[in-house]
Amino acid sequence: MARYSAEGGNYVEVSNGRLFYRQYGDASGPVLVLVHGLTTPSFVWRDMLPDLIAAGFQILTFDHFGRGFSSYPKQPQTLDFFIQELEELLDSLNINTPVHLLGYSMGGGIVAAFTARHPARVNRLVMLAPAGFRAELGGFFDWAARTPLLGDLAMHLFGGRLFRQGSEASIQQEGADPEMVAMQCHETRNSGFAAAVLSSMRNVTSKNLHSEHARIAEQKTPSLVIFAADDTVIPISSAKALSAANPNAKIVIVPNSGHCLAYTHSGTVNKAVLEFLNRD
Repeated sequence: MARYSAEGGNYVEVSNGRLFYRQYGDASGPVLVLVHGLTTPSFVWRDMLPDLIAAGFQILTFDHFGRGFSSYPKQPQTLDFFIQELEELLDSLNINTPVHLLGYSMGGGIVAAFTARHPARVNRLVMLAPAGFRAELGGFFDWAARTPLLGDLAMHLFGGRLFRQGSEASIQQEGADPEMVAMQCHETRNSGFAAAVLSSMRNVTSKNLHSEHARIAEQKTPSLVIFAADDTVIPISSAKALSAANPNAKIVIVPNSGHCLAYTHSGTVNKAVLEFLNRD
């Protein structure tokens, strides 16, 4: 079975524990921070990294708390929790100039909230299938997120298995790479994973971020948002809702793609990202 390795990575100690991170590319290039989503840690960027590195960016990836090799703290995982996580990571690495942010799924919601709060720290903003308007996690997960105590117990007992089933189904449904799916499935067996994901579902993916996107429009932060045409997790209706909040955002819709587009359609995604980031 494929495993996620810590080789080549580093740790930084921040308020809520240790964050695992990696840096790639040209140390003198513009900084591009990649912020992953709800369940899959930073190996989700595997297929996007080569083109982004070749384009001359200094790339920073990291694992959210409760995922991958980062600590598994017990604090509620709210938007403020994740904004603080990113603030402290950048500060600890002495990244003080504005960066490009690219967030995927839940990470898209996090980078939107971060940008709304810290416009001076963000050069350009990219969101890939972003949470923030509507997320369809599935009946069991939606129920667990709405149901204290009993939902926690059910998530502890059944959540990992159901996430594994969903990941394995993406091989047939979206053409996902079996190696990537194997790594995703392995992550679900980590102690604390289900609790971290449940807390994030309750406090982040369920939130409406209309006001944050409206603030980004007022701040005039250049924004690119990429949606998957056949996404069953972040439905395409989110594109219309986001456009209403931020009419300045450039919207790209990738045809014949689902929520796994970061690795099933990495070439198409990278083309749009690089055209946007390299635009004068």
